[in-house]
Amino acid sequence: MLSSLVQWDHSTSWEVPTAAEFLALSGGSGSGASGSVEVNVSSPDSEDAYLAGHVIDGRVLFPATGYLVLAWRQLARMNGQTYQQTPVCFDDVHIHRATILPATGTAESLCYLCKFLYIWCSMS
Repeated sequence: MLSSLVQWDHSTSWEVPTAAEFLALSGGSGSGASGSVEVNVSSPDSEDAYLAGHVIDGRVLFPATGYLVLAWRQLARMNGQTYQQTPVCFDDVHIHRATILPATGTAESLCYLCKFLYIWCSMS
């Protein structure tokens, strides 16, 4: 068996919210803890049209700072404010992979935030 050859490092402890804790953050609906943003780079009239210029190796990539702005906006929304009214400080940020945007059409971004300050953003 392979399991006898694998040893796990349990020196770090992580707080993981239960489903009840996650839903309690938004009053039971979950809507305050998550949000969806549509990104449209194909229309010159779109507020996201500037992203079409963020091309690396011939692909339109969603900028890394865009994930920070998504999380910032979601945090502000959860507190009933705009992100311009909500000062934040990001520390120890890890972005695991680049997100390729479609050259035409739209992409939807989902951002989940919980009180343990774990942020998960994805593009689809």
